[in-house]
This record gives sequence, C-alpha cells and structure tokens, in this order.
Amino acid sequence: MSASVRMIVLAIVGASLLTVAAGCGKPSLTTLKGQVKLNGQPAAKCKVALFPDVSEFNPEKHGFGYGICDENGNYEIQHPQGEKGIFPGTYKVTFVLWVDNKGKILPPDTKPSEVTGGVKNKFPDKYEKLALTPERVTVPSGGTTKDFDISG
Repeated sequence: MSASVRMIVLAIVGASLLTVAAGCGKPSLTTLKGQVKLNGQPAAKCKVALFPDVSEFNPEKHGFGYGICDENGNYEIQHPQGEKGIFPGTYKVTFVLWVDNKGKILPPDTKPSEVTGGVKNKFPDKYEKLALTPERVTVPSGGTTKDFDISG
C-alpha cells in the first residue's frame, strides 16, 4: 500500500472515530405535555413528577422531570434545572395535589410539615408513592403528549 493510500485510509478511520465519539453524549431533551384529570375534572395546581423506570440509573441517559398543571389541568414537563423537556425514556409518574384540612388547594411547592393542621393529597396514596404508582410513560426522542385521568 502506498504512503498516500495509507494517509487516506487513516484520515477516513480518524474521521469515523470522531463521528462515533461525538454521538456518545447525552441525548437531547424532548417534550412531554398533556392534561391531568382527577375524577374527570382538570387537576389545577397538580404537580406531575417523572422518575426513570430503570433498574440502574445512568445520568448520561436518564433524567427526572416535573410539571405543574395550569387551571385546565395542562402540564409540560421540565428538567429540574428549569429547562423545558426531558430525556427520552420510560418513566414512572407520580401526582400530588395538596389540600389543607379545610379542603383548600395549596401551592404545588408546599412543604406538608409546615402547614398547620396538616395536608392531604387529593390523589389516592398509590399515585404519590414511586414504588406503588401504576402510571408509566415512554417518551420518544421526538416528544409526545400524554393525558392522565385518575379515579379515586
């Protein structure tokens, strides 16, 4: 093989390795939005949280996300640092809608231990607990819409 052919082959191999290495980073964030209803009614101020549904967490491929429902129960998931979107993957979904002992809906960032008289989640207990929630969502790289209508 001549020196010039060897140089061309090495250049092609080098470029291929750089292309492969560049593609090994974190995936891009993608959109997940939809509507949450509780007993058929929009769940205004509900906090929707997503946790990776994986046996082993890899921060290079998985993330967490949450969204706060507007008055019509619509949400859009964002990364905990505030950037809109979430990494593609399969997630467990939890729901929290705090009310005080008089039934008044509280802000989503309420700390239950700081509320006189305590709080209650309007969603059934299993939807608040990561180990028990039956709700899952798979988010493809192109994003998706997922509505939830929870009874209880």
